[in-house]
Amino acid sequence: MPISLRLPGKLSGALAFAAAVAGPLALYSITLPRSVVLEDDGLFLMAGASLGVAHPPGYPLYTFLCHLFMQLPFASPAVLGHLSSAVLGALACGAVYLCARLLGATVVLALAAAWLFGASEHVWSQALIAEVYTLNALLFFTLYALLLYGVRQPQRDWVWPTAAVVYGLSLANHWPLMALATPGLVVAASPAWWVIGRSWPRLLAGLLPGVALPYAWMVWRSHQAPFLNFYGPIDSLRELWFYLSRSGYAHIDASPSAGWGDRLEFLQWLGHEVLWQLTLPGFILAVVGVGVLLQRRQWLVAGAGLLVLLGNSVALVMLLGFDFDFYTIAVFRPYSLVCYGIIALWLAVGFQFVLDRLLVWFSATRAGWPGWSWLLPALALLVGAGMTAFSVQAHWQLNNRAGSNFAQRYAEMIFDLIPQDAVLITYGDTDTGPLGYYHLVENQRPDLTLLNAQALVFGRRLYDWRLPEERKQEVLREFVNKTERPVFFTSGTIMSELGFGVRYHGFVKEIVRSGTLVELTLIQSRGKWYFAELLSRTPNDRWEQSQSNKLIYSLGKYLGLAVLSGDARFLQGIQDSLALAEQNFYSLMSMAEILLEHGGPSHYAQVETWLEKAKPLQDENMGKERLARFLYLQGFLQHCRGEVEAARILFNESRAIYPHPENASIDALRQLAVAP
Repeated sequence: MPISLRLPGKLSGALAFAAAVAGPLALYSITLPRSVVLEDDGLFLMAGASLGVAHPPGYPLYTFLCHLFMQLPFASPAVLGHLSSAVLGALACGAVYLCARLLGATVVLALAAAWLFGASEHVWSQALIAEVYTLNALLFFTLYALLLYGVRQPQRDWVWPTAAVVYGLSLANHWPLMALATPGLVVAASPAWWVIGRSWPRLLAGLLPGVALPYAWMVWRSHQAPFLNFYGPIDSLRELWFYLSRSGYAHIDASPSAGWGDRLEFLQWLGHEVLWQLTLPGFILAVVGVGVLLQRRQWLVAGAGLLVLLGNSVALVMLLGFDFDFYTIAVFRPYSLVCYGIIALWLAVGFQFVLDRLLVWFSATRAGWPGWSWLLPALALLVGAGMTAFSVQAHWQLNNRAGSNFAQRYAEMIFDLIPQDAVLITYGDTDTGPLGYYHLVENQRPDLTLLNAQALVFGRRLYDWRLPEERKQEVLREFVNKTERPVFFTSGTIMSELGFGVRYHGFVKEIVRSGTLVELTLIQSRGKWYFAELLSRTPNDRWEQSQSNKLIYSLGKYLGLAVLSGDARFLQGIQDSLALAEQNFYSLMSMAEILLEHGGPSHYAQVETWLEKAKPLQDENMGKERLARFLYLQGFLQHCRGEVEAARILFNESRAIYPHPENASIDALRQLAVAP
């Protein structure tokens, strides 16, 4: 009989649970950002502040919890919103601790599992920002703990209705991830199927309100004019279903250029993350833990965990159609947090097995030594703390966001460039989130009117988002003509196709009602300084890297237009920025695009020089679309010079890398095929 490692008394268990929560919470509190960041942070902070409706499927439960935290009096709205995810993430670590205890781990080993889960890079990253994934992990592991306890104590009548309520609430947070985990939960609960079968009316009475009431509240809130209301008022069951089913994200969840190769690359990347997230020794112990469960014939426990892990990893990869590239890895990364919790539980089982074997050996060889009974518990605590410390150290640089101010600096720079009483029209989440947060939540630049060109996110909008593009342009034209206020925009082709002139101010553009030409205004010193900062600073994460690349690309267009103008005095004023731009792939590419699209043969030598400079600057940050676009530009230059066969080869290479309908190389090849 193995000797179990048990610390005596209920107090030790209570203290260990408190430590399982308090340790991660302290870590998250120290490292959470003090201002808004990217991902969906700005959108959820606005939703929480206004009790608004976030992006599909709405996340009403998280929105409400975030709102409660944002009512606290001791910090900025951004810090309080981030704190909501930190508390939820720390409680999720506590739920992992309870699950580990129910699987037979001692308080020390359950605590180690909880800490390693909390210190894993991806869990830690989501506990620092306003996001829904730590709440999803908390609800899942709370439910899993209830099922494990209910199977052991089926006579406890309160367990199953409580589990039903928690499951319903989990569907009101992130139902797709919970749906993928449901087969594993069913297997975990199956030993008590007769109790569940007898109790189904009570279970439905807990489940249905748990899921329905938050969404009903969301529908009601959509009609209360919150300043964040993603699609606007929800007026019918059809519109509600559109929201819940994420139909509006179909083009994002499934790219026409993604294939099985992308899925295999995602699985390979995910396998690497599974191997290292809880440290390599932790993964090895988790493998031992699965073996122990199978050896003990605890097939349902092992099978339940395996189904949950596969559902939130392999099945998810197969259902999604993402291109595997630098940016989509950042999008996919938080989806599998529950997987790391399952691995933490297996780790606890494996660690317990190893220590039990050591205890048997130690008791047989050192029984006469009075200190042996506390040596191994101390050793277990030391090893668990050591692995946790190693994990914290390994992930500290990526997750210490206390000084993150990328989004804040961007918003400050844009607000500096916009004159008083202007209209600012945004486009895209990474643009709309930071600007919307500071304007609507922190009330910066109250003189501005903030709108979204896609008619999304903000409660105030000019038209319904479902209108055809032509009709949207008509409404925008009418709005611009009627208002006497200056109208600025950050990006979006719809704004450039209204038939008005456009005046470039560097990172923002202004509508010129009295003409149709492109004008340039010398970029202000703040814009020059910000551009230099973008090129010199190291981004904190993939989101910042992607947004930085977009901003550099945007300013490159401005610089390309300046070169195209040939105005010597103007070029002298931007010489420093132009020299910096020639050291970056994205600005070089956008400058080359401008000269190719609007220039002539006299510009081809400059385009070739820029493209040659850009070629060695390509790295792993390049997505498929950018790599394909670069080849397209090279091919287009060859075509302009009459080198048709060389152009065809480059267009084919571009299409092979990114076989997306939006790839201009596909249309170019089609035109070459029909050319005489």
